Amino acid sequence: MERKTGAIILAGGKGTRMHSRKNKLVHKILGREIIKFPVEACKEAGADPVVVVVGPHNHGDIKKVLGQSVKYAMQREALGTAHAVWQAEQHFQGFEGEVFIVVGDSPYISREILEGLLKFHRENEADITIISSVFENPPAYGRLIKDENGMVKRVVEEIDATEEEKKIKEVNSSYYCLNWERVSPLLHEIKVNEKKGEYYLTDIVEIAYNNGLKTLALCLDEPLLTKGINTRADLSEAAEYFSRKNMEELEEKGVTFFGKETITVEFNVKIGKDTVVYPLTYLGEGTEIGKGCEIGPFVLLKNIRIPEGTKLSYAKMEGGEDEK
Repeated sequence: MERKTGAIILAGGKGTRMHSRKNKLVHKILGREIIKFPVEACKEAGADPVVVVVGPHNHGDIKKVLGQSVKYAMQREALGTAHAVWQAEQHFQGFEGEVFIVVGDSPYISREILEGLLKFHRENEADITIISSVFENPPAYGRLIKDENGMVKRVVEEIDATEEEKKIKEVNSSYYCLNWERVSPLLHEIKVNEKKGEYYLTDIVEIAYNNGLKTLALCLDEPLLTKGINTRADLSEAAEYFSRKNMEELEEKGVTFFGKETITVEFNVKIGKDTVVYPLTYLGEGTEIGKGCEIGPFVLLKNIRIPEGTKLSYAKMEGGEDEK
């Protein structure tokens, strides 16, 4: 019998470091809300159900973005990541298979990362697999403590880490793959962390290890792919990263960009071959540009259709859906 795959996305945080009137998960990166990145990655990797754990402060905003495309679980009190997972358990009664657990502020998560995680997890017959990364100067993420065989004995959060443990460069990404039948019965053994008054999901690793389960880490080569969005600077960094990727994909289809460091290309932009885009140009979501055009400099386009062969500079053009 083929094993199933599901996903729990932890989206109940308040994101106060964004200093915003709206929840950080509905802020956009190049036209796409942050929460959509992990949701789409999980769906593309075959997860069903995908359960988004929300809080009373943001469930309305997130539901406006995601609609009925996912299932929801409500975390009424902010009592930590393990507490959030407990709220989603109702959707996994009798579930047999693997469950991804990812955080909602992770735009770099992708179908490829999750498929690689699942493949590694199943091939190694693991019970818990954590995506990790190595930072030369680690951010305030949990450090991975391993035994002599490379199994992860525990994950220690920075607030609880000793000075020696803080020197460990391999850190937790907050992307997990769990054998649900074997791990879920242990979730309620997690005890409250006295320093923060929260239940840490990372504690499940030590509990599982002490129960003889196989706990592994899969280290990604590119540390950036494990970062979340906590600040405006993180938001800007992600926008630059995805704009570059969008331009690289368009270059492979015959588009030329001059001065790429001054050009921004959002998601859902189509450009015909032999079109040249010049510096200081912003191409917003929904823009379609025909073949053989010259666009820029000093151009802003959003949700607009530009005919084949057009030469356009020093212009701002924005349209509605029905105008394209």
